[in-house]
Amino acid sequence: MAASEDGRATGPLRVNDRGPIRHLELDRPEARNPLDPPMIAALTAAVTEAGQDAAVRVVLITGRGKAFSAGGNLGNIAERLAATAENGGRDPIATGNRRYGRFLQLFAAIPKVTIVAAAGAAMGGGAGLVCAADISVGASSASFGFPETRIGLVPGQILPFVAARLGIGNARRLMLTGERVDGREAHRLGLLDYLVEDPGDWDARVDEIAATVVRNAPAATSWTKSALARTAGRADPEGGDLDPYLDDAADMFARQMRSEAIEGVAASREKRDPDWSRPIP
Repeated sequence: MAASEDGRATGPLRVNDRGPIRHLELDRPEARNPLDPPMIAALTAAVTEAGQDAAVRVVLITGRGKAFSAGGNLGNIAERLAATAENGGRDPIATGNRRYGRFLQLFAAIPKVTIVAAAGAAMGGGAGLVCAADISVGASSASFGFPETRIGLVPGQILPFVAARLGIGNARRLMLTGERVDGREAHRLGLLDYLVEDPGDWDARVDEIAATVVRNAPAATSWTKSALARTAGRADPEGGDLDPYLDDAADMFARQMRSEAIEGVAASREKRDPDWSRPIP
């Protein structure tokens, strides 16, 4: 994984490209990488750009410093309470809170594989960002939690993403108790897909996971991600509501058979890595 000195700074975010991997590093370690308006704006712009860049296959988010992200910034609470409503009359605090939910929606929907890797503490909105990723990685020494209710707040914007990853039972437990868990427990609960025990293995393991995604066919991976979101929660295989999806899936299977699968099958037979940039004959 590229060092934080590499890449370009975009406000509180550092952006670095390593081939098809777009690395976004939260870069306010002195404040534990808060998800405040400047950070959300920078993340929204960077993720939008990555989603539209055909050369990007993976969007990887990490945090610089000891913490991944402490979540929302409450240090400026007096200023936020004093803000007045804009046109339309909506509370400006609600407007700001909703902005993070829109970012999470964008992040979850882009046609790239998203990976969030938390080497340090991920709290509140930071833990919500981990849950919103396609693939989550964490260190065993990291901590995760949703402390909102302990300080009189609600984890409303992150709740759907947390519940989708953890299941309603585990989400209920963590959000209603405010309990913090370490990386091992987060992995057991499903908050983390991959657990890194040895800090010395961190960079290599994150790189390895991202490289595993890149080895797969771009269009096939993107469509599969979209299909997983489309079919989430549909448990009845005989239900007629699955018909439109299965019809679309058959058409996509045929398109892939005539495109990327030509190279994929050839590479498998020739015992080589596929070249996804190779023109389709």
